[in-house]
Amino acid sequence: MLLSIISIIANVVFYIVLNIEMYTDRTMMPNGQYREWQRSPISRLRIADQKYLLTFQIILAAISVITSLLVLFGINNSIIKWIQRISTAASAAMFIIIMIVTSNSHVNYV
Repeated sequence: MLLSIISIIANVVFYIVLNIEMYTDRTMMPNGQYREWQRSPISRLRIADQKYLLTFQIILAAISVITSLLVLFGINNSIIKWIQRISTAASAAMFIIIMIVTSNSHVNYV
């Protein structure tokens, strides 16, 4: 039961963090002036054309939350519990991968 609550909270926090504008992109424009943008990890994934990572993260989070809710509502099936554990771990791993990918992507305007 505690794992289910932690899983739901963790997936909500993952989504919130992915929407926070934490990265600053700065580049020189063709007219010689510098321009800065604040970007979230989600916007950086879109710019880098890696939206599939976000889609995969959402699918894993949805599976994790749904199975956690099933466990909270009293379904004590061992298969559901294994799916919950695997999807929660996979969602956390995908979140870490997204954060690594977005921290290493930079926008260049030529």
